[in-house]
Amino acid sequence: MSSPLDHIFFPVAILLLFSKKLKLNPREVIALSFFAILPDIDVIFFGSNSISFHRVLFHNIFIVIIPLSFSILVKSYREVFGIICFYLTSHLILDMFTGGIFLFYPVYHDVFFARAELLLSHGSFVTTLEYGISNKIMNNGIGEPAISSENIAVALLLIICAAISVIVIHGKTE
Repeated sequence: MSSPLDHIFFPVAILLLFSKKLKLNPREVIALSFFAILPDIDVIFFGSNSISFHRVLFHNIFIVIIPLSFSILVKSYREVFGIICFYLTSHLILDMFTGGIFLFYPVYHDVFFARAELLLSHGSFVTTLEYGISNKIMNNGIGEPAISSENIAVALLLIICAAISVIVIHGKTE
């Protein structure tokens, strides 16, 4: 299960790394980062053990269509709605790789999933790529910590990469 740290730090780091090239305001990128965990709001209402609703109500393509529509209709805030779309889409992609999501719910009731791994087996690397459609979430993540040492390490690495990028970019502009 992707943790809140994964859902926030991966897309924030990506947007901050490319903010200058995309002409994004870094303050907006950070201020809107709560949209990266918005699809998990169903846990507040139904609880984390409620598999029947988690990754159903807000883990579908329709949650991205709403801000996408606003970005088309309200041109003055196109950048803001674009950032929101990126955060929501990144959440869906991360969860698709960690058990799957109900991508077209309520129109289609099956789970879209993907799994990509690089394993070390008998001294050589073995790649695994699986994807498809299932009638249930492949791994519901019960019992996994919301914040693990692995997630903290990933977050620290992303922060260090972002800081180095900012230093390099800032050094080139002076």
